[in-house]
Amino acid sequence: MDSHKCEDTESFIIITVTRLKPLFSPGVRAYQVIRKMAMALEPVCDKKSTRCLKIPLKSTEQIYLVFLIPTIVSCCIYMINFSSDLVVAIQHFRENNQIWGGLTIGLMYAPAVAYFVLTVSRPDWWMTEDQKVTKGVIAWFFIQLCQLVAFPFFALYRFAGQIVVIIDAILLSGDERNKSLSVAATPAAIELYFFLQSWFQAAPQAIFQIHLLLRERYTDRTYQSIVVQVLCIFMSIVVLAVQTASFQRFESQRANGRRLPWAMWLKKYRLQELGNLDENKPLKPPPSQNQDINLNLSALPSKPSTIQETELTRVTLERQISSTPPLPPKNAQIIPPPAPLRGITSVTPLPVPEMQAPPRPDSVIRESLEAETAAEDPGKSTERIVNDESSPQAPSRWRSLRLPRRIDSIKIVEEDDPVGKFVAFIWWFFFILARVFAIALFYEFYPIWLAGVIAVHYAVMLSYLFYYAKDFNITTFIVNLWLGSVYIVSIIEYRIKFKYADKWLLFYHIFVILQNTVMTVTWFTLEDWDSFWYTYMFYAIFISMGLCILSVGVYHAILKPKQRRIYAS
Repeated sequence: MDSHKCEDTESFIIITVTRLKPLFSPGVRAYQVIRKMAMALEPVCDKKSTRCLKIPLKSTEQIYLVFLIPTIVSCCIYMINFSSDLVVAIQHFRENNQIWGGLTIGLMYAPAVAYFVLTVSRPDWWMTEDQKVTKGVIAWFFIQLCQLVAFPFFALYRFAGQIVVIIDAILLSGDERNKSLSVAATPAAIELYFFLQSWFQAAPQAIFQIHLLLRERYTDRTYQSIVVQVLCIFMSIVVLAVQTASFQRFESQRANGRRLPWAMWLKKYRLQELGNLDENKPLKPPPSQNQDINLNLSALPSKPSTIQETELTRVTLERQISSTPPLPPKNAQIIPPPAPLRGITSVTPLPVPEMQAPPRPDSVIRESLEAETAAEDPGKSTERIVNDESSPQAPSRWRSLRLPRRIDSIKIVEEDDPVGKFVAFIWWFFFILARVFAIALFYEFYPIWLAGVIAVHYAVMLSYLFYYAKDFNITTFIVNLWLGSVYIVSIIEYRIKFKYADKWLLFYHIFVILQNTVMTVTWFTLEDWDSFWYTYMFYAIFISMGLCILSVGVYHAILKPKQRRIYAS
């Protein structure tokens, strides 16, 4: 019964994709390719959080809390945010504010334009092999152009596909459930649009609409327009808080196995993360060993071909055995040592061997080189023997000896559980709410001073980013300039791994809270204001900062994910 059910469900998905092919989907072949890749990867359930408040979750509970509910909530947030922005723009046009309506529409299209530029500029990165064969560059460019114009439909199609496959996984079990969840979690290019939406649309839209809301004393506004505008501001901050909470420790979690949501469509990440799909090849000796073998064989005297082939086989086998020691069988039983008897506390001392300790590797090399140098040239100095080791005249047997070296370790962070993600969202929502209100209100009274405060903040963030940058190229330069603007409102760990993360985040929060406090107290005490929104936002700023500090305390005391160190070459 289960096998017929699985086949019917899979055929239903393929038929659905085929019918939607002319509108949105890249086709059944692309879906089958994604499904094959998802089947080859390890189960996605093992990578996600398996506990909630330290309580183990069942498989069905994990699907509901980790996959289905977050996807439905994200879909609802996107629809409400897009609808509120569109209604605000229409209301501006109705009130004969064409400039305000045009800017609102422009901010709605800003992430779609940025996504279009990033993808079209490098089609070799973003085109799949199936698209290169079946469509070509022109058809792919036309699809990207349609996605630029009708981006909400492609976004909703992404959510709809995930919801269908996740519900399908709830009805299945075993390997079929893991395959369906892997398909639902497979990265897609549209995820880059969701990422860019937070900082190209949500953050500037919230500040811009607050500025317009404070100008109600200069223009005639209807009650419906004000209500929709408040909803637009609220949903923009929600979108920004969701992405910030998701990427607050992304690079540390990425070292633990988390991937970029759009990584499978980017060529360099696809090659990097799908490398484990290839079949395991037999071990081969390193190139240096092959060179040594060739040198040793060339130094041998001329012998018959059969003898040379035998010696070559013997040397190759010795190299392989020395570089790849045999592993114990999987079913080998390890017998633990016998436990000591109770009541016996004395231990028979072992005899000390009457022999010297083995010499260190560097001393062996030094003594051997000194002896060889003295034999060749008795008058030659041995002060720079270590430097002479790398010279071409040094014996080849010492060049192949590898000395012990330090192994570095990195700190990784596990993903948050469902309750931890919700508390992190609350934390960043109140933090961003206070930050946006403080910037928008201070701009009404002191725009020049606000530019100075933002410039100082931007310079401090850029200094940190460039100081801890891994490399210095044009891509890193542009990304750091953009991240500096992101850090004005919130902070994410993307393209840079935080050094001393807890101390850096503590400094960032104190630095921003002090800015908010100084800017808010300045205009509240020195300026004249006579509007309800000024009083409301003044109290909202300080209440939001207090709730933010409370949420941070709860998160770090109870819900903060575990950190551990792993060794890295």
